[in-house]
Amino acid sequence: MNFLRKNSIVGLALTFLVLLVAVPLMGQELRTASEESNFENYTSYEEMMEFMQQVQGRSTEMVLSSFGKTIEGRLQPYAILSRPLITQPWEAFASGKPVVLLNANIHGGERTLRESLLMLLRDLATAGSEENKLLDDMVILVVPSINPDGFVRASRGNSAGLDLNRDFIKLEQPATWNYAHNILLKWQPHIYMDGHNGGAYPYNICYESPAHAATNLRLINICDEEIFPYISERMEEHGYQAWYYSGGNRTAWRGGSPEARDNTNYGGFFNSISILFESPSQDRAAGAKSGYVASRALLEYIAANADKVMNYVSWARRETIELGQKAQGDIAIEVTRGPMDYKVSYLIAEGRGADRQIIEVTDADLIIKPVVTKSRPRPYAYILEARAYKAVALLKKHSITIEVLQEDIELDIEAYNMTGIQRRSVYDHPGSVSVTCDNAMIKRKQTFKKGSYVVRTGQMQGRLVTQLLEPETSDNVLTWNTMDAILPRSPGRSFDPKIVEGQDRSRSNRPAIIPIFKLMTPMALPMQIWKQDDTGN
Repeated sequence: MNFLRKNSIVGLALTFLVLLVAVPLMGQELRTASEESNFENYTSYEEMMEFMQQVQGRSTEMVLSSFGKTIEGRLQPYAILSRPLITQPWEAFASGKPVVLLNANIHGGERTLRESLLMLLRDLATAGSEENKLLDDMVILVVPSINPDGFVRASRGNSAGLDLNRDFIKLEQPATWNYAHNILLKWQPHIYMDGHNGGAYPYNICYESPAHAATNLRLINICDEEIFPYISERMEEHGYQAWYYSGGNRTAWRGGSPEARDNTNYGGFFNSISILFESPSQDRAAGAKSGYVASRALLEYIAANADKVMNYVSWARRETIELGQKAQGDIAIEVTRGPMDYKVSYLIAEGRGADRQIIEVTDADLIIKPVVTKSRPRPYAYILEARAYKAVALLKKHSITIEVLQEDIELDIEAYNMTGIQRRSVYDHPGSVSVTCDNAMIKRKQTFKKGSYVVRTGQMQGRLVTQLLEPETSDNVLTWNTMDAILPRSPGRSFDPKIVEGQDRSRSNRPAIIPIFKLMTPMALPMQIWKQDDTGN
């Protein structure tokens, strides 16, 4: 071998070694810190941020950013994965593809599905993978940790000890506000998964759709009839089991609460197919891997049924606007859950420790059907006096369109007579307000001054409008104390024969009118959209 050829070979070898040292990650499998520990440890906040940045560094089909900061200044990261690349909501809407959101860790100590999403994020971003092919059919947002302050404490709440998953009506906590304002309400996902730790053994994943009857039933039915059976089938193929949240006994299986203040139920109010995933207590590796399988199965279903998912959501949004514009239909005021029209079989665990046994229950009730126990007719619009500005500020947090009268006007309206009021501790409010009202409405002519607020129900957020402005719901502007200063000081005498019996006769005969007025007939009004921003400027 001559000298020049020998030196060339040596030079090539040295160059190859330099390249190996210079770009070690590109030829190696990227793994989460939890995977590296064989799932003995969770991926820390710092390791999560580094991992997401490394994934970004390997992909041209991913955008990495943050949607806000927590009380303690931690960034709340999110990733957008799409082909072709999309960076803004309007681009996603123009793509003609479903917008899909995967989130987890709103309860800081609930970490399992956070690990599942980090692994899935990597595989979605890996060119040539089966998961990466899903980007042809949808735009995917991944939010692995809504509550990083709670994560570092392994606590359910945030750094103030508050449960962020009860804050979706008030939107008081920075982490919840950031997520709702910059992700949910800005991107308006067609479908999203909300990841928790809970449910019932021996299942690996427990799922649930929105539980409130105010949700368009198509968005609930598609979950029960198609999405959940598909997820269960895919889970079984991988040796896992999935069933409904939350738990059962030998006679019935019951679902969760219908309160609007929860993340999953909130999604139904803005016309999204919102799905709860709960990972019951299990081996950490099994939990993370089964959560991965379930999340991927959800994406697979969407890819195969993209048009159906988008059409169902479009119908729900169009229906919301049309019902309000025509002042048609009833509003679900009080909701419970009843049995489905068929019987089911499922597994339950009885006993503890070595004595625990798995029992199969057959021919049992599945109590997940939203049932309306009280309703009220839907108005064309609600009218609030200028002094209700705190209530209006709460409405605006939810991207609700508010208009303002430009001149005085006399209108035929309906109003509620408050027959009872109670203050009690709810969530973090020691004096949360609940009221009872006459079944019959007060109907009269009333002059509203220029500057009064008008909130139409015929808008995209119309379901939230009615939930917030009907005084008898469990999550409204009265509940969270935004109208304390202008509510009647004491209840009035009922004029409804169904309520009069047993009532205190010493009260005044005057009604106690709640200052939320209902305009029942569609009509043109002299008004303009209220331009005041969230800071009051």
